[in-house]
Amino acid sequence: MGAVLTQAISFLLVILVGYLFKAGGLLEERDGHTISKIILNLTLPATIIVGFNAVEIDSILIIMISLGLLSNILLVSIGGMIWRKKETSDQALMMFSQAGYNIGNFTIPFVQGFFPAAIPFIGSFDTGNALMLFGGTPLLADKMLGQNRSSRGAKEVIFRLFRSPSFSTYIVMIILALFQFVIPENVLSVVKLFSSGNAFLSMFMIGLYLDFKIPRVDLTKVAKLLFTRYLLGILLALIFYFLLPLPQLVRISLVLLALAPIGTVSTINMVVYGNKASLSGFLSSMSILLSLILMIGALIFIL
Repeated sequence: MGAVLTQAISFLLVILVGYLFKAGGLLEERDGHTISKIILNLTLPATIIVGFNAVEIDSILIIMISLGLLSNILLVSIGGMIWRKKETSDQALMMFSQAGYNIGNFTIPFVQGFFPAAIPFIGSFDTGNALMLFGGTPLLADKMLGQNRSSRGAKEVIFRLFRSPSFSTYIVMIILALFQFVIPENVLSVVKLFSSGNAFLSMFMIGLYLDFKIPRVDLTKVAKLLFTRYLLGILLALIFYFLLPLPQLVRISLVLLALAPIGTVSTINMVVYGNKASLSGFLSSMSILLSLILMIGALIFIL
């Protein structure tokens, strides 16, 4: 428990420092875009490579990919039903706020400090999660909303997926694992050098992106969205941990994933479907802070 609290406080301090750098004028939010490019194109792929190296493909990884898909489908469908009588933009807001997990920039860096052995399981879940974020969820939302905003062919969806360095790295590492290819230690040591900065940069970037400015009229709406997301997330976490016949590390990974914050692509889609950028930005910021608290609490309870 002591190690969990120490690591959690470290994460909070890095997020706070990032926020204070922005508030003090030393850095700007746009600097977060530069850090994001470093994370997405370098440190996160390196972390995935280190985590997946020498992994054996088995039924558990297939189950995790399936759960990544099914969780998103379930939650976006529930979100659409909850606010089905509201305006299209509000219904879309509820749908995108329930489905989609920020795994690459938050969950993997968080888990990296506690359970590095869990990265293959979390990465497999993220493969299914990415399939929904970049294509499946907007298509499902269109169907439920009677819209045609995200109509795109299969080729475009696949292109968007493989434009994501993390998704491409997942696929490459899974292929290498299928052929039982292990990256030599002397090469892996160089990759570890890059992956070692992933957690710090990710938390620092989150601090730069934190935004607490929002009109009072939207606060009630945000509270309802977050209450619904985390109520469903906690229920899902309980099902994952107590009902699934999987190894404990896998179930712990699923608990943390169920409590993960709203995915970045989801917040972008909220704006695409007619919601204010200020609302989605505030929602994302609060989701990150709530997820951090709940994930720490879950680990303390489980361990």
